[in-house]
Amino acid sequence: MNTLRLLLVDRPDVPIATYRSTTVDACLFVAQAEHLARALPGAAYVINLSENRYHFLLGWVAACLRGQVTLLPSARSEDALAQLRCEYPDHHTIDDASVGALSARPATTSKDFPTDWLTRWQLPPDRIVGIAFTSGSTGEPAPHAKTWSSLFHNSRLAALEVLGGKNRNLVSTVPSQHMYGIEASLLSALTAGSVLFDERPFFPADVRRALETIPAPRVLVTTPAHLNVLMEAGLEMPPIDRVVSATAPLAADLALRIETAWNTRVMEIYGCTEAGVMAHRQPARAETWRTFEGGAMSTHAGVAEYSAPQLENPVPLQDELELQSPTEFRLLGRAADMIKVAGKRGSLLDLTRHILAIPGVRDAAVFLPDSDARPAAAVVAPGLSAADILRELRPRVDGVFVPRPLVIVDALPRNSVGKLPREVLLKLLAKARA
Repeated sequence: MNTLRLLLVDRPDVPIATYRSTTVDACLFVAQAEHLARALPGAAYVINLSENRYHFLLGWVAACLRGQVTLLPSARSEDALAQLRCEYPDHHTIDDASVGALSARPATTSKDFPTDWLTRWQLPPDRIVGIAFTSGSTGEPAPHAKTWSSLFHNSRLAALEVLGGKNRNLVSTVPSQHMYGIEASLLSALTAGSVLFDERPFFPADVRRALETIPAPRVLVTTPAHLNVLMEAGLEMPPIDRVVSATAPLAADLALRIETAWNTRVMEIYGCTEAGVMAHRQPARAETWRTFEGGAMSTHAGVAEYSAPQLENPVPLQDELELQSPTEFRLLGRAADMIKVAGKRGSLLDLTRHILAIPGVRDAAVFLPDSDARPAAAVVAPGLSAADILRELRPRVDGVFVPRPLVIVDALPRNSVGKLPREVLLKLLAKARA
């Protein structure tokens, strides 16, 4: 049977991660992962709650070595975890404390590198190694099994086509449990020679410190919401080779500001839980998206589908695309975001982009309070009034799509990957109206 390696290295001194300000090479990583795998409890599934990205990677590989499937919850709330534990009773849980304690061992040298490790670090391509869950915003979170083949190839494609190639040092503000975090900033350490930074910084000063900790070439993997905050902070950053964004649309003007201020290149990834990474673009330079190597878009019965060699079947998408070729397209927005007002069709995504393009607007979300209502908007714009924004917006969009109401808020309560569930927006609107 054909197999795929868990770790693509040719020498034991190849760096895997920066962990607690020291470099972890493949020799130590293999020894720690095997030690952890032997210490894990027997179970079919594991819930990996490690916040430290190196701990998460160790736990991921140890689970693979033990034949355990890692469950990737869509949320970290007690309710979500309780439901997961109920649905998958044959599980155990690991976190930073347990992984740190179980993997601790004396420093390992190349002389201790197990010569037969490679025979054990092979997986069948169709082995299910993880189960990811959609957010459940329209119902119960749905499980999506992830094979090692899909994750292996997606993480390599992300690294080679977006991150900039091998030997990139990665700082990520995205949770390891999220598919974007896994494929674009975690597993590439196994499959494509990336070197991960163990912490997940949040505040701008912490992001700068993390980037200063690692050597060049540096890559920052993050979200549009976080990039907005970083730009507003106005901090001088060390040289950054690439900035990578996903999970929500990145405004072209924000991407251009970042490229200018940090003398870098901003790349954007388009993906979904079901398929993983699918396409990329440089938003400051191009509006169209290009699929990763081997991937192709098509339509079937009016629904866009993505196909790739590492995927067992074509994946139907919830977005509306304008195909220019099987490998190039424009993203029009989610099918659920397409609206019809007074007989005219529009896109909530497009309306949001127009608001974000108004000088002084830091963040915005446009949504439908009810299925038959006009769009509403919540906007973060210190120093501007709703009337100021509407005055700028009216010449840009058809009058039937001008949001009513448009409310000014101090902040949008985005989740850890920058998303805003509809129920959160409805509560925000009700509070602003009160």
